[in-house]
Amino acid sequence: MNFIKRGFLGITRKKGKSLILLAVIFILGNLISGAISIQQATGNVENNIKDRLGASATIEYDWEEYDKLSEEEMMNVEMENIGADLIKQIGELSYVKYYDFNMSTMLGSESIESYQGDMEENIVHHGPSMDFTLKGINYAPVLDFEEQKGKLVDGRVFTQDEVDKGTAVAIISTKLAEKNNLHVGDTFTLSNSVYTYDDETGMEELVTSRDVVLEIIGLFESQSVKEDVEVDSDGMFDWMDIDYQNTVYVPNEIVRSEMVYNWEEYLKTDEEYAEMMQGEEEVFEYYTPLFVLNSPEDKEAFEEEALPLLPEFYTIVSATDHYDSIAGPVKSMSNLSKYVLIAAVVATVLITGLVVLLFLRDRKRELGIYLSLGERRGRVVGQILIEVMVVAVIGITISLFSGNFLAAQVSDAMVKADTDDHYNDYIYYGGVFETDLTTDDVLASYEVTLNSSYILAFYGIGLLTILFSTVIPLIYIVRLNPKKILM
Repeated sequence: MNFIKRGFLGITRKKGKSLILLAVIFILGNLISGAISIQQATGNVENNIKDRLGASATIEYDWEEYDKLSEEEMMNVEMENIGADLIKQIGELSYVKYYDFNMSTMLGSESIESYQGDMEENIVHHGPSMDFTLKGINYAPVLDFEEQKGKLVDGRVFTQDEVDKGTAVAIISTKLAEKNNLHVGDTFTLSNSVYTYDDETGMEELVTSRDVVLEIIGLFESQSVKEDVEVDSDGMFDWMDIDYQNTVYVPNEIVRSEMVYNWEEYLKTDEEYAEMMQGEEEVFEYYTPLFVLNSPEDKEAFEEEALPLLPEFYTIVSATDHYDSIAGPVKSMSNLSKYVLIAAVVATVLITGLVVLLFLRDRKRELGIYLSLGERRGRVVGQILIEVMVVAVIGITISLFSGNFLAAQVSDAMVKADTDDHYNDYIYYGGVFETDLTTDDVLASYEVTLNSSYILAFYGIGLLTILFSTVIPLIYIVRLNPKKILM
């Protein structure tokens, strides 16, 4: 009789053993299926969140490396500023889509009022008010607009000639414009005030000031806060957006000029300090660079080429570095599923191998007869493989759906519980990298689905595991001596 036919007959004639094997494979298959489902879901979360975080990077001082130095070594370290030439050199790397470097300072105003949103009644100023952030740019189209932090809704962006010459033009927010009845083409005045601090009274005293007159060439709207997020009663989301609403975009040279003025005027009030700070004019060349890469996958290659160009103790920091803190619950779920998958594969090999070995021992006489009649060992091995693999395909197919369903129910509950314990409704990063990601975004990205990649991965891992666990006991058949069996 053909060994293939014998294999199928072996399944139907020994229904009890086949059902036991099916149950074992089904249970273990659920573990493998669930672990693979969670692995794929967490992988999707990582990709989605990293896309939301953006493919941007900046240069920062590596304080961790600096802290490793001894006190004597620290005294000998001279911190170098990152100059415009170096930023431009790094910006020309093939991985960079576009880049900018910014200077910024805070100014006040006596002619216009800052936007304070719904919290305006609760704002109490102690000392001089510096409500306006003068943000210098070098990238004329404005990188914040390219990256959808803001959106130009009226007027135009800068020309490169305006940026290079430091023309007194500005782009402000629509809310700031509406509050002060300003429009494109109007001018407004900010005040660059110089104060000194009186140790005795604890008050700041105005020394001098000068006006900064700017022409409005464009208006922008903030895109940072989602429209579908309900603002709480304390105006929390509005408060987080206030700084940006009071940001005034100008060419870098405008900011530099005002910083130099403020510095020089302040030094006039303190001769001792002025003498100590002689030769420190390069302090005004401090820029905050931002490089937008072609894709998040370019991060490692970009770092590899950019790091050798940096001065000592500087490093590259990217927006995707924040992934661990944003998606902590999902990442822990990914690690858990990895361990479950490894444990499930090991358990499948051991348990299935043991079950198959016990079944083979019970069929020792049957196998001895096949061999004594001249059947080749390879065909006998093939018969056993058919019996096991047919049952395995059925068990794996059933567990494909049940394991996916169980993984979705269990992991969703665990991720939500973990997220509720550790995260608020709003996740925000100040400075160079900002995001409006909420816990809902993390949970929405986490979705256990039944797709082709999951099916292929599950069948591949499942069948290979069963095959490996079956091959080991088959060594028993190869070593069988039919004469001893039948005596």
